[in-house]
Amino acid sequence: MACSSSQPVLPAVAAPPPNPTAPKRAETPKSAGGTVAGLKLVKKMTVPAGPKSLRVLPDGKRVMTCNLYGYQVTFIDAKTYEILKKVPVGGEPVECTFTKGGKYAWVSLYGSERVGVTSFVVVIDTETYQIVARIPAGRVPKVVAESPDGKWVYAANWLSESITVMDAEKLTKVKDVPVGRVPRGICFAPDGKLAYVCIMGGHSLAVIDVENGHQKIRDIETGYNPRHVCVSQDGKLLYVALNASGTLIKIDRASETIIGRAKTGTQARSTSLSVDDRYAFVCNYEDNNLGVVDLEQMKQLFTVKTDVHPIGVTTMPDGKHVWVSNYRPSTVYVFEIEYAGEPAGGS
Repeated sequence: MACSSSQPVLPAVAAPPPNPTAPKRAETPKSAGGTVAGLKLVKKMTVPAGPKSLRVLPDGKRVMTCNLYGYQVTFIDAKTYEILKKVPVGGEPVECTFTKGGKYAWVSLYGSERVGVTSFVVVIDTETYQIVARIPAGRVPKVVAESPDGKWVYAANWLSESITVMDAEKLTKVKDVPVGRVPRGICFAPDGKLAYVCIMGGHSLAVIDVENGHQKIRDIETGYNPRHVCVSQDGKLLYVALNASGTLIKIDRASETIIGRAKTGTQARSTSLSVDDRYAFVCNYEDNNLGVVDLEQMKQLFTVKTDVHPIGVTTMPDGKHVWVSNYRPSTVYVFEIEYAGEPAGGS
């Protein structure tokens, strides 16, 4: 359920220090830092129908698209832009995540909106391109996210008001956890102790205690229609895209309060942070563009044109490129990130 002002005030939770045993994002390349001055379109490619989302594999060598209406996922070479493999998944793929350093890709299948029909998350071996598991989820699973220690994968069940917890080692379902109406975006804190789930049908993030039985323990007020959530590398900040208002908000994790707002475009959807956490790239769905938000100023600096309905975005580990998937006409754009004082195509 959505959090409201009538609920009791909960004690603040200090943001814990990063877990030294948890996987860390690659360090920002020195050549990739600086002030973002523009985005230059360097490649446009056609993919199977309805690329709902896309994400770069951890090693940065391939990008995977989930092609909702094509009933398959696509692996693309990140340098040559060649489509390496199309993998049928037996349903409509929505979102993906990776475990074991990218060996396994976890893909949510849209399933059916009819009551009683089981939906699945499929697991693909990214070396052999074979499906190695089909794990039952709730009705219409969407975002899937991996815990930093690689032990768990969560799936947000759009119509079941729950998340499905899966064991990433055993490739099995553990339990369903009620969280609230229309859950979607998910992220884990860097130390893996807490997870945050966007309650898109309400006004909040559901906070999940990962260590103690994967239980919902409270809500954090966000404003209406939160869709996507990201966490900073140091674990101090959450960034939440509010779809209905076209807004990106900044939340302090320690106090669990909103400390900044940026107006983006119409229907702010999928969001990806730059490798230095200075910027957010936001899909402005109805405006057909990608917005670049300065996260210190909390201001959208500029937008770049995409095809119709940009819906997925991923930042490359080199910090030099950002990829965007567009519903129509089923395209992927690759933008080079231009930094002030650095010519396009520079090192």
